[in-house]
Amino acid sequence: MKPGEEPAFPAYVETEDTKWDGMSIRDYFAAAALTGILSTCKGEASATLVASGAYGFADAMLAARERKETT
Repeated sequence: MKPGEEPAFPAYVETEDTKWDGMSIRDYFAAAALTGILSTCKGEASATLVASGAYGFADAMLAARERKETT
């Protein structure tokens, strides 16, 4: 499993492919960033741009998390 793919809120699900399922930590970080972005965005930006920005913040948070875990 790649960094950011692990579930943020894991739920046990038994299937052929996986034992755990749930929202990825990357999606959780993006949703948190999206909340902040939308709280200050007055509709000037496109939804695509805002969504890309939210995932950009999520990726930056994952990178910072990786750096912390390796130090």
